[in-house]
Amino acid sequence: MTDFTPDNPEPGNVPTDPAEIHFRKAWQCRRAKKLEEAVAEFEKSLSYDPNHPATHFNLGLVADQIGQGQKAVHHAEKARDLFLQKNDPSKQATAQRLLNKLYRKYPEHDPSRNT
Repeated sequence: MTDFTPDNPEPGNVPTDPAEIHFRKAWQCRRAKKLEEAVAEFEKSLSYDPNHPATHFNLGLVADQIGQGQKAVHHAEKARDLFLQKNDPSKQATAQRLLNKLYRKYPEHDPSRNT
């Protein structure tokens, strides 16, 4: 599954935006398999920028990895919707693929099955 990496990942490029700082910390935690810490950092990032689709997408991925199905689905849905708002059909399609996978894995959180 494709994920979305931090903006400007060059080593010399130090972010000053708190959302980006926490996003990068989350990314590092994720790569180090510190998934609970990654979730906390992605959530901190969202507290500064609640409409950042890549943060929602990555939080959805990590939440799924630790078995938090409801959280994974919520953030994948949010990522899809935000990529749609940003008119980014390629990333929207990637988010939809993640969401389809999550709906299969956590059918209790699939709104089409709960009607």
